[in-house]
Amino acid sequence: MITSYSRELLLGIPRGTLIDLETTGLDVEHDEIVLFGYIQGSRLEIVCWRSEEAPFVVQLAALVATPPKSFYAYNLAFEKGFLQASSIDIEGVDLFQPWKEKAEALCLKWPKLDDLFSHDEHYFNEPVIRRKDVPMLWQRFVYTRNAYCLRKIIKHDESHLLRELYLLVYYRDSYRI
Repeated sequence: MITSYSRELLLGIPRGTLIDLETTGLDVEHDEIVLFGYIQGSRLEIVCWRSEEAPFVVQLAALVATPPKSFYAYNLAFEKGFLQASSIDIEGVDLFQPWKEKAEALCLKWPKLDDLFSHDEHYFNEPVIRRKDVPMLWQRFVYTRNAYCLRKIIKHDESHLLRELYLLVYYRDSYRI
């Protein structure tokens, strides 16, 4: 069964760690973290929740304590909220902030990561897994143990991490690093 995924990138982060969570929903009181993805140096790692292991919150606490600080995330408040609900505190740089401020100055809606960078699937007219698809895919995986569902969630998270890495690298001067 796939429970983790890793790959070496040609590009990386010289200091700090880029993070992204996948959850069963948006409510920190009722939903849970099912996947933790991060880029540290030039290594991309994704770890999935498994019921036969120690509670995922224990695994997460160990994962968050290990990587170099500062943390980077697109909409860091989302990651912070879910981690704080699990008694894990982090500080970091919100990659969303400059785009939120620019949108507000132009009286536009706040951009999602998908608004700033499209998926290659759009060009090839293939289905795109969106954050809103993750809870349904996770539920299907839990009940069927169909690895295809989990691979789709992992692909979604990998795509998010890589597009966030692009933001961090290309627009570095937009962030207080």
